[in-house]
Amino acid sequence: MARTCEGPSAAGDPSRSGIDRANAYFNAAIAYNRLAASEAPNTLCRTKGACSQQALSLLDQSLTSQQDNQISLTGDAQQAAANKHFILRRTLARSRALQGIARSGVIDASCGAPSACLTDAAALLSAVTVDIPPADEAPETARLGCEVLDTRWRINSDLGREREYLYVEDLRRLVSSCPSFAASATDQLASIAFDRAERVKEALVSADPAPSVEASLGAITDYRDALRVDRFKLPANRGMGAIYQVLARRDPTGARTYLENAVAAYGDAATLSASAPAAERAADLENLGASLLALASVTGTPGSEARTAMAERAAATLQDAVDLSPTSARFVLLGEAYDKTGQCTLAIPAYNSALPGLAGTAKISAVLALSAAYDACGQPDLSLQALNQANAAGTVSAEVRYEIGRKEFDNGNFGAALRALQVAETGLNGAQAADANYMMSVAETITRPSGWQQSALTHAERAVSLNARTWKYNRQACLATILRAGRSVKDGSSLARCPDTGTPEADLLRGMYFLKQAQSMDVSAYNLASQTQWRSVLRAAETAFTRGQETLADAPEREKFVYFDDLQTDVDISARLTQGLTVIQRCNREITLGPQDPVWNDLNAFYGHYGVLKCS
Repeated sequence: MARTCEGPSAAGDPSRSGIDRANAYFNAAIAYNRLAASEAPNTLCRTKGACSQQALSLLDQSLTSQQDNQISLTGDAQQAAANKHFILRRTLARSRALQGIARSGVIDASCGAPSACLTDAAALLSAVTVDIPPADEAPETARLGCEVLDTRWRINSDLGREREYLYVEDLRRLVSSCPSFAASATDQLASIAFDRAERVKEALVSADPAPSVEASLGAITDYRDALRVDRFKLPANRGMGAIYQVLARRDPTGARTYLENAVAAYGDAATLSASAPAAERAADLENLGASLLALASVTGTPGSEARTAMAERAAATLQDAVDLSPTSARFVLLGEAYDKTGQCTLAIPAYNSALPGLAGTAKISAVLALSAAYDACGQPDLSLQALNQANAAGTVSAEVRYEIGRKEFDNGNFGAALRALQVAETGLNGAQAADANYMMSVAETITRPSGWQQSALTHAERAVSLNARTWKYNRQACLATILRAGRSVKDGSSLARCPDTGTPEADLLRGMYFLKQAQSMDVSAYNLASQTQWRSVLRAAETAFTRGQETLADAPEREKFVYFDDLQTDVDISARLTQGLTVIQRCNREITLGPQDPVWNDLNAFYGHYGVLKCS
């Protein structure tokens, strides 16, 4: 047909009218466009691009033979309609030829570079107003309108996503007005929506700044649009689940709702992948289990029936995932789920199964979780053993060493605790760093290595600087100051290390500080001023002890007996306040008291331990 229409008997016949030649060139161009679109080989064109270029050239000749403005659109209605259709069909054919050239990648085509050819094609059709009447009323007009929409969206799509709003509108019209195109247009709209959502999902992980919550929820809408097509149901549900999980982490106030939606999406994905390969289905079950596990954390209260039930669902789902395709990451999640259900005996083997395949921070986290599971099962020795084995095997981290130090400290092995914490300290932050410094200070006070007074004070001060709200840190800083003594105690400039909080214990500590200050002063029998100052400091100690006794009367029980870590025993605050007044009486020579007296040993065990029994 192409040869015939462009040959000497048709378009090439000079004796024919311009109208006839225009039609012949047009028909030949249509044939070449079909050859370009076909996958079958032909003898007329070396390449698809050559077919499209030939079609464009023939359309140029068709226009030369008869311009659009030379075609009458008035007079007989039927003829006018036919003429209008011819103009539109020729415009459509020209756009298809330009698109074919662009898609072939030819760079020396008559229309220019591929982008220029596409731009020309889009411009031709952008001016066309497409009216699609009911097919039973005007089938040819309806068919032609649908072809224009179909071609136009494809050209705009080839030009890039910046024209998405244009080609999406054409696709929607194809769905609503063109039954023969509706299925493919619906599929394409689903593909566009899915791809758009996928870009947001990927950006949530990699982009900085990440997409907003609004953009993320827009992606959820796109995924829901994609669900209309079967081939996107599984990946769209997976995508929604992933975005909901990210949103739950970014927006804790809405975490419960996001996680419920994540569970629903991953639940649908797990159902849809029932017949998928084991590894693929296991991944869906893993994501569902992880979402259930996160949802359990925001459901009910710790230990509540609702939270436990959710954790049990997570554990059952993750067990299915492990059974299908075991991985270290899945074993870790399974261990966490069993932890939340209170089944430490099942969590322990899960964590142990995970460890061989883990490295780096993931392995460290699993080791710490395993240690905690042993503790939950009442096996502290195995808990410490797991930490030491991991540390010895090269799973070296400040957190692991901190836990080793904390457990050794709790076990009363202060030398071992000090060694572990000294190595861990530089890698710790926040609450762990404060606690590590506190434990080191206490351990140094007990074991008393070389330079222990200054080191114990330094670590105690560091603990307070990191967390001044924890009272035992302040207590240790005060006691370490008293033990260190020195100029700052002698002149009273370090009194702030023993803060006045209005509790009986605080008064006891301040009284002890004043006793140490008095002991540190230079008192001369020949210097009345030095004696006067010394007595004033003793009076400050007496005031502190007396106020402590007065405060103790109305104090809660927890303030009457206080555990001192450095003494490893409860301290009877009332008894020690009374003994403090006794020390002052001794210093003022109101009483005589020495090692021969029955009360001396108990007095020395406390006040002597902190070096505040001497009077000057």
